[in-house]
Amino acid sequence: MKYKTIFIIDPVRGERIQLCKFIKQEFFTIMSFVAITDCFKQSQLVHCDLVIYVLRKGKTEAKHLLNIKKKYKNLNFILMTTPDVPEVNLTELQENGFTNVQKANINEKVREMALYLLAPEGLPPRTETPHPVPIGIDLGPPQPLQQS
Repeated sequence: MKYKTIFIIDPVRGERIQLCKFIKQEFFTIMSFVAITDCFKQSQLVHCDLVIYVLRKGKTEAKHLLNIKKKYKNLNFILMTTPDVPEVNLTELQENGFTNVQKANINEKVREMALYLLAPEGLPPRTETPHPVPIGIDLGPPQPLQQS
């Protein structure tokens, strides 16, 4: 599995950091932004695989998604609703060109969807390297260095 990149857009810093920590995995690179326009300004530098967009009244609403370029609408989107914005019309977004848009209302659901979208076959096993000095093995007294 190749590394995947996730963009999280949320204007509330504490909530954004908490969501990043909740989703983090060894094979994911997570970048967080305050606004949707910030993450696509220089997107040629980083390829995005998933966008998690937290909806907040007056700050980040679904109508802001309609202003992004058509080529970005093909990305995987997860819209996280909050008590400020409890509902979003997914059919309207799909009619406006979004090919894969999902909706979630809690962090656990966002994490579940992100894992399903980015690693449908499951995450590969963690690569653990053994400790350089085995514990519990008697190596004997230190040996003098041999000079050549």
